[in-house]
Amino acid sequence: MNPHDAQNALDDIHRLQDRTREEIVRQSFALPRVIISALGLFVAFATIDLQRPWNFTFMVLGWAVYAGVGIVCEHRASVRRKTTRQEVLFHGGLIACIMVAFGVGRIAAFALFDLPPHGLLSQAAGGAIVAAVVYVAATPVNRSVLKSIVQQGGRA
Repeated sequence: MNPHDAQNALDDIHRLQDRTREEIVRQSFALPRVIISALGLFVAFATIDLQRPWNFTFMVLGWAVYAGVGIVCEHRASVRRKTTRQEVLFHGGLIACIMVAFGVGRIAAFALFDLPPHGLLSQAAGGAIVAAVVYVAATPVNRSVLKSIVQQGGRA
């Protein structure tokens, strides 16, 4: 093998690694996955103000949909890799931001629309709408952050 062939082989490897990283990011925040996850978040948050046992039942169902979509999509993914600590921190921070959006939406539902504190159309439903919309709207930002994390992980 001459030096030119070796360089061509290395260039092919780097090109395929970049394509693999792009596929990982594309799969992680694909639009159907984001929409179904947002629906799970909405169900989990909107039912907080319901009577027992409905609040617990629907909250567990909503979080199960949110987590289940991620698990099923990762299981069916054509490209897999080990999750890094930075990715875990990113997803934890994403959930924290969603919780903050829910809190702000709940306060806004009370202050702006004077929604009742209990029932189906309550302050929690207003906050759930805000949290779900923020999750979907932040998808481009989430993709770019995950892309930089995945690219950094490949160089380490």
